[in-house]
Amino acid sequence: MLKNIFKLLLLLVFALVAFLILNTVIGKKPIPIYQTETIKDSADSAALHLSKAIQIKTVSLGDTLPIDTAAFIQFRNFMDATYPTIHKQLPKQTFNQFSYVYTWKGKDTTLSPCVLMAHMDVVPVEAVAESKWTVPSFSGAIKNDTIWGRGAVDDKVAVIAIMESVEQLLKEGYTPERTTYLCFGHDEEVSGKKGAGTISTWFKSNNIKPFLVLDEGGQIDNQHFKRLNRPVAVIGTSEKGYVNIDLTVEIPGGHSSIPNKETAIDVLNQAIEKIRANQMKPSIPASIKELLNRTKPAENFINQVVLSNLWLFNGAVINELEKTKETNAMVHTTLVPTIVKAGIKDNVIPSVAKATFNSRIIPGESSDDVLNFVIKAINDNRVTVKKQTISLMEPSPVTPFDHPSFKKIESIIGRIVPNVIVTPYLMLGASDARYYRSFSEAVINFSAVQDTKGFHGIDERIGKSDLNRMVGFYRILIKEKW
Repeated sequence: MLKNIFKLLLLLVFALVAFLILNTVIGKKPIPIYQTETIKDSADSAALHLSKAIQIKTVSLGDTLPIDTAAFIQFRNFMDATYPTIHKQLPKQTFNQFSYVYTWKGKDTTLSPCVLMAHMDVVPVEAVAESKWTVPSFSGAIKNDTIWGRGAVDDKVAVIAIMESVEQLLKEGYTPERTTYLCFGHDEEVSGKKGAGTISTWFKSNNIKPFLVLDEGGQIDNQHFKRLNRPVAVIGTSEKGYVNIDLTVEIPGGHSSIPNKETAIDVLNQAIEKIRANQMKPSIPASIKELLNRTKPAENFINQVVLSNLWLFNGAVINELEKTKETNAMVHTTLVPTIVKAGIKDNVIPSVAKATFNSRIIPGESSDDVLNFVIKAINDNRVTVKKQTISLMEPSPVTPFDHPSFKKIESIIGRIVPNVIVTPYLMLGASDARYYRSFSEAVINFSAVQDTKGFHGIDERIGKSDLNRMVGFYRILIKEKW
């Protein structure tokens, strides 16, 4: 009897293995092969213009903090002087003083338009970090074919690349088939409400529904796919949501020489530890499933079997993705403390301690889910938990992978990046493009840069070759037939 059971189990194992292999072979699709083309060389002039743009300190500090208006006026004057053909031929509208929309009327005004986006503001550089930079952070220095400084990657490179490509095409007498809007916001680094938010409201009020909205986001990635031995271009087709959760503890304080067993800081610290010790349940969003599917043919056969049979190996794949912070964020709603406040003097125990957690919400979950998770994880009625409404954004809709705009971007990337795999991707951070997702056919996040350096950190920089690829990418996109 036991022998028969063993034989049956063995037969079932063989059948399962055969099914897994068959399912892998049947579902296997080859990686598309593209015909590459040469990009026009405009790196030197574009690099000089990006260098000058970086030197203008268009810094955003916070939603409620004032900006240096003189810097943003200086940037406006720089744009006017640097791109005279654009300013002569394309109507420009100004929103909230410092955000702009240029309208390039197409040959066929019955076609839905395209929107090319970027933002002019940058994050500040911490005073303590300035000395750690190889060059001064706003110098715009050009060294060893690299442009250095805050905004080189995020996101003045896109502003300059868009303007360079359009200036060139206008000088060549070109007119696009579709009307093209160039939209530049001035507050993306804080909330985007005054810039992209106001501009998107103008689009909606005029019933303009873009066929394509293209903003920063995905890029050409070699670092996170080294085992594939080829570049992977990740195109953002959706964004995680965004919410801040505030924790407040109020316990009478007093003199530091006679402390109670627990203070407001102690209770707050325990709450922070409880949240950080847990994660919300993981799941693999549609865009990440498609990423795994498209990179699968370049994997070894065992990985191909696993990825072809997620119905069985879903947990194992999630466990693997959880091993690095980047891939963990692809399958989790993240929660991390970003602000902690308590105390005014070293010998006074504070009566109030506060912390703010920033959460990036995965598709399929909501800000209410985050709030409820935090309350349950803390399980302490001494901690008041509230959800902020400022900058609150639920996870975005997903641009279909078969949409013509996605396919066109995919094709262009394949033509300018040899041996590339092109795939959808879930945006882990927020961008100005989120304001357009409710009324545009396709919102896509992609910049034709490769393995960017210093994003929001020290030694932000970009190579001339990346900048040149960016300009060429926009030229090709604008000239494409749809």
